[in-house]
Amino acid sequence: MTSRRSFSGSTATDRPPPSAASARTWSTAVDARLLARKPATLSMREAAALPLAVITAWEGLVDRAGVRAGQKVLVHGGAGGVGSVAVQIAAARGAEVFATASAARTPLVRRLGAVPIDYTSVPVERYVAEHTGGAGFDVVFDTVGGPVLDASFEAVRTYTGHVVSALGWGTHALAPLSFRAATYSGIFTLLPMLTGRGREHHGEILREAAALVDEGKLRPLLDGTRYTLADVADAHRSVESGTADGKVVVDVEP
Repeated sequence: MTSRRSFSGSTATDRPPPSAASARTWSTAVDARLLARKPATLSMREAAALPLAVITAWEGLVDRAGVRAGQKVLVHGGAGGVGSVAVQIAAARGAEVFATASAARTPLVRRLGAVPIDYTSVPVERYVAEHTGGAGFDVVFDTVGGPVLDASFEAVRTYTGHVVSALGWGTHALAPLSFRAATYSGIFTLLPMLTGRGREHHGEILREAAALVDEGKLRPLLDGTRYTLADVADAHRSVESGTADGKVVVDVEP
């Protein structure tokens, strides 16, 4: 049996779960294995943007690829919600980080701690040659999917390279990856919530991330537009169009 606690802000107290009569209040019963305390240095709005992005990035970079110091890591979509977190996690673990972005977003990627690559003007073979001497990147993390995952197979290092994708849902040719004798992992972060397996690890990831935040090594990137429940459709359009800079947050007022 899992314990039940009520969380408010960055504090936790043992209480019974709310009754059906109080279901409209701003508290609910949850699985404590999935929870961690809010980082002390983040606002509630910032903290709300962190869990899904950090779990996705952590599962890919740490759990699957085992990113470590001395490696060259390429993050596709480095200015996005997941990509921006992935850049910071890889840098915090001592890797040399590179990230693709549009020309307008390359300054942001640089501030996050990565060498920016303008994917709109620099082809794969050119940035692989320029930044790895043609050897390829040790880890390539794809947060975009589609043709970008195909490009990832062409950018990874021979023999020891590893490609990770959060959006590997299409049909792709594996020949470029196979010719490099490299490896691939997919990420599906909803699995523990859907199956119950591995929920404790999600809580562990959030606690590790909270420590990085309070050490000044990780900060969620939030889109500057403020949305309320009345603007949810606009928020979805911003995400779907790819125009958002970082995570889109919807403010829910009591």
